[in-house]
Amino acid sequence: MTEFTIDDISKTLKDSLYVTIGLGVIAFQKAQVQRQELRKQVEGNLAGTRSLVSDSIKTVQERLEAVEGRIDTVLDDVEQQLPEQARSVMRQARDVAKDTRTQLVDLVERSVETADA
Repeated sequence: MTEFTIDDISKTLKDSLYVTIGLGVIAFQKAQVQRQELRKQVEGNLAGTRSLVSDSIKTVQERLEAVEGRIDTVLDDVEQQLPEQARSVMRQARDVAKDTRTQLVDLVERSVETADA
């Protein structure tokens, strides 16, 4: 029968400890690599999503401008048929509506820019 000395046991324990530490370091490095790969993937997806949202906002804005042009044409015709006082009130209401719309568009654009940062 083989007898184990204290030195043999000590050496075996040291080797086991070194192997365990080595495996831990390798596992940590692998986790770091996976974290970096996940970060790159998420950043890529986020950039694509931002681009898609930006394109969608531009499309909606273009469509709204076309509709706004049509509505303005109709309102111009209606305004011309009104008496002077009513025409003045309607002009003021339209000016307020345009100012409000401009402020809303600016607010949305700033929100999108802030989200991009």
